[in-house]
Amino acid sequence: QEYSHSLRFGLALTVDAAINSGNSGGPLVDAFTGHVVGVAFQKMVARGVELQGHAVPAPVIQRFLDDVASAQPDAFAEGSNSSSSRTPLRLRMPSLGCDYQSLEPTALREKLRLGSRKGILVSRLHHAGEPPALQPGDVLMTFNGHQLDELGFSDLFGRRLHFGAARDLCRVGSNVELEVWRDGNVQKVQQVLQPAQHLVPRGQYDTRPRFFIVGGLVFQPLSNEYLQGWAANERPAHLQELFICGHTTPDRNEAVILAQVLGDVINAGYDSGWVGAPVVSHVNGTPVRNLAHFVELVDAGRSGEGCLEIGVLLAGGPFRIVLPLQGLDEADQRICTIYGLPRLGSGSYQPSH
Repeated sequence: QEYSHSLRFGLALTVDAAINSGNSGGPLVDAFTGHVVGVAFQKMVARGVELQGHAVPAPVIQRFLDDVASAQPDAFAEGSNSSSSRTPLRLRMPSLGCDYQSLEPTALREKLRLGSRKGILVSRLHHAGEPPALQPGDVLMTFNGHQLDELGFSDLFGRRLHFGAARDLCRVGSNVELEVWRDGNVQKVQQVLQPAQHLVPRGQYDTRPRFFIVGGLVFQPLSNEYLQGWAANERPAHLQELFICGHTTPDRNEAVILAQVLGDVINAGYDSGWVGAPVVSHVNGTPVRNLAHFVELVDAGRSGEGCLEIGVLLAGGPFRIVLPLQGLDEADQRICTIYGLPRLGSGSYQPSH
């Protein structure tokens, strides 16, 4: 079931309790044992659906409580009253760092020479650092002792559940054993579960938006919160494609967009206001990995002579933006004054010039 806050699929209980905005979060109690079996958190809103709610099951809650107990043991100690020194505790969900597909088609199983073996096919990796133990083309047959079928389901809690439920009960950093079919052989590999990563972040809470301004051009990372400015069927196609299909790689772990243009003589000819939210591809020929890398490239480019060239991708194709270096510092100061900007970047994203 998809969790409405994180937009991530996870284990959930279906209940017929009335759940409305403002009254979720109550415990779900077993009438016979008096034990808490879950916490209500959302309801399904659809035509023909009534009184269908969802609850976070007790095993997932227990995993969260275990994380709380093991993280920052002195955060709530007596005398620790400084909120500024505390880091918000976030429940990070684990990931195998890959996409996969079912192996229902007989022809596909025969192509892979699986015989009577069962599992799911690893189709693509997504990671920004150390690559996972899995490889594209692997058939994942077992996860931490759980046998998978062609749809990725296994026996858990006396039911047939997707193996993702077993994965989510593991903590980030856990070492799990996987059994895969690779190159015609069964192999066992060890995988350290990393936090789930998305090229376009989902469900950011208690997080200040990041931005960077140069020459009146306002840049920021693409996020789900930004896309919520449109209805799902009205979002710019190139941004929605990144949201659905984009994946992290060592070369890019964040999509940087040109959010708007603050009109000034330094950027004359590139329009003003919202300009279609093009995605930044490179600065002076160097591909951009994320917003921090973009700032580094801009600062490095400003130390030279001539101009600053920023390549972007519009819905219709590539586009080139050139800012003259002569007068750029003065233009930044002028833009801050005209538009009432306290600074040109958020947090540590400040120009070094």
